[in-house]
Amino acid sequence: MKTTKLILIAACWLCCGVASALTAHTTLTACTSKQSPQTSYRVAGTIAGLPDSTVLTLTPVSHDREQPLAEAVVISGKFEFQGEREFPIMVRLAVKDSWGGTVLMLENVDIAIEGTAEVKPGEGGNPSTVSFNDLKITGSPLTDKLRSYQARRDSLDVLYKEYHERNKEGQELMMQARQSKDPAQIKAAQESESWKAFEADEHKFFQTVESTFQAIIDENKDTYWGPMMAIYLYSYFTTEQQALFKSFSKEAQQSYYGEKMRDEVFPGGEVGSPAKTFTVKGDDGKELTLKQLSEGKKVVLIDFWASWCAPCRKEISNVKAQYAKYKDKGFQVVSISIDKDEAAWRKALAEEKLEWPNFIDRSGAADVYKVRTIPAMFLVDAQTQNIIAAGDAARGEALAAKLAELFK
Repeated sequence: MKTTKLILIAACWLCCGVASALTAHTTLTACTSKQSPQTSYRVAGTIAGLPDSTVLTLTPVSHDREQPLAEAVVISGKFEFQGEREFPIMVRLAVKDSWGGTVLMLENVDIAIEGTAEVKPGEGGNPSTVSFNDLKITGSPLTDKLRSYQARRDSLDVLYKEYHERNKEGQELMMQARQSKDPAQIKAAQESESWKAFEADEHKFFQTVESTFQAIIDENKDTYWGPMMAIYLYSYFTTEQQALFKSFSKEAQQSYYGEKMRDEVFPGGEVGSPAKTFTVKGDDGKELTLKQLSEGKKVVLIDFWASWCAPCRKEISNVKAQYAKYKDKGFQVVSISIDKDEAAWRKALAEEKLEWPNFIDRSGAADVYKVRTIPAMFLVDAQTQNIIAAGDAARGEALAAKLAELFK
């Protein structure tokens, strides 16, 4: 298991918490027509414990900030959603502006939901938390399928609780050692049998998580369920999941969920694909597009960075060296800062003395390129506007090698 993938899994349990860790149009449409002859959906039921006027939402499950597809007001515990779906989609049923919820597949069928809810008010200005209990969802064959995968996922929660309960002594010993900040005490805790037992159990647990997740995804590589379950099971993707994406069938890759996954594992686009256009605004107020910034050039390096990003600042020396070597041969650099503090950005510009066009992102260019971590760098052919290299392949020694090849 690669380190990044372990982090993906660990993020679910260690950051989000045990309970909340889990989450070609042609293909999806075909599925709809086969399983759901209706042309609209109706999701209705009764959830006891929700005050009148509570607003329920159905929001798509993804790694993006999605807006609700539909809302329904609860009266005497009863609610109803109605609408149409071009293709099935996984959604989260939740109370508006609250934490918690449950997932189901929204398809053009009549779906009934019965159960109870417990509302825990938030403290310190935080949203309330709503727990749905004993929910029974019927009428949706796709939700039944989803539930079977959830059961396999939920079995991991049991294992998680078991090995933490079994290794309380080791965890307590390490917690006390870390709180003491005494290197000797920390080393003694690390070498203790109780802590080694905990580490062994934890390693075995994450191996089980990885194999369980992989099995679920492997069972669905030919349909949209493959990328959909990958999105649901992992909290985020990195470029290390490019191989996983490529293992899906063409239909799965071209599905709604396949395209969403593609955007994450190939931020900005795949090599050879058209670079996504964007607009930036200079100090003179003039708006410029990527095409305009590429005029008269051969190769353009798009560099998303920030004044507070140490790796970004470290990479600048390499970019400066490449720019000095190739600027007269048609090499252009376009730096776009994601700084929120404009003063900090301008201070960094003065310190770094950057000679190429620089902009602060106020038009969502970073969103267009699906930038989730920085530095994020994209090398673009100025004439075709196609991506030549991206990510690590457009940084450091790889950037120098690629430019030497392009300008030889």
